[in-house]
Parts: sequence; structure tokens; C-alpha cells
Amino acid sequence: MHSTTSAEPLSETVVYAVAAAKGVDPLDLDERLYDHVNPEALDELFREPDAERHATLTFSMAGCRVEIENGEVVVVTESEEPSAPEVPA
Repeated sequence: MHSTTSAEPLSETVVYAVAAAKGVDPLDLDERLYDHVNPEALDELFREPDAERHATLTFSMAGCRVEIENGEVVVVTESEEPSAPEVPA
């Protein structure tokens, strides 16, 4: 879980959070944020948090589930690979 700061755009926080979850440098990610969401629109959507509104955005990126809560918290969990169906012997 990563908390956002006013000094860093939310889009950057997401990239750093995904990289941390994958254990890689942000520049070494196989996918880019803009392949999944528009970074500028993401920053604008959560520009000013509203205490009276609860907004959550969830999407997948680089094999991870990214959940943004009110633009203040970014939760990244690695997706589990689907297991192959068991074949009776």
C-alpha cells in the first residue's frame, strides 16, 4: 500500500507502486501506465480529494491489480497466475 503525496502526481505513484510490487526499477517494467489508463486523466480525476465522495479505480498493469482509493491510497497486488485444470490420471 502506498500513500500519495501532493509533491508527486498520482500517475507516478502508481508506476512506483507497481514497480515495487514487482521488485524492479520503474524503467524496467514490461508495460507502461499509458497502455492501460491515460496518466493525465488519472491525475485530473483525483486532483482534489473530496471527503464526501468515495471513489475507487481498479485496473490491471504488468500482472498486478492496481486499486486507487480516493486518489490518496494506491494498493497493488500481484495477480495470481490461473492454474491449469487438473487432468485425471
